[in-house]
Amino acid sequence: MQQVLKVLPWVVVVVAVCAVVAGIAQGSAGALGALFGGGLVCVFFSSSPLALGPITKVSPHLSLLVAMMFFLTKVVALLALFTVLADSDLAGDRLDPKSLAGTVIVATLAWTFFQIRAAKRQRLPMYDLGNDAP
Repeated sequence: MQQVLKVLPWVVVVVAVCAVVAGIAQGSAGALGALFGGGLVCVFFSSSPLALGPITKVSPHLSLLVAMMFFLTKVVALLALFTVLADSDLAGDRLDPKSLAGTVIVATLAWTFFQIRAAKRQRLPMYDLGNDAP
C-alpha cells in the first residue's frame, strides 16, 4: 500500500497534463477521455495491492495464484469495458477515443516508471548473508 501512495500522486500529475493537452487538442471530449483513461489506469494498478495485501499476510504461498487470477479478471473486465465503449454510443460524443488510448498508454508507462523508482529507493534486504559473512 505504501508503494501505491508513493506512485499515485505522480501518475495523477501525468494524467492531469494529458487531460490539459487533450483538452487543448480535442476539446472537452478529449479532456474527458484523458481523465477516464487515467482513472482506469489508477484503478487497475492500485487495486492489486489493496486486494492482495491481506491475502499475502494470511497465506503467502497462495498469493501468486490469487494474483494471477486477479490480474486475469482485471484484463477480462477491461476488455469487456473497452468493447462496450467501442461498440455503443454510450460514450460516443463524450469521450475522445484517441485521447483515452493515449492517456492509458502514457499513464501506464508513468505508473511503471514510478513503481520501479519507488522500489529501487525502498532499500529492502533481498537476502541474508548469515553468520559466516565477512
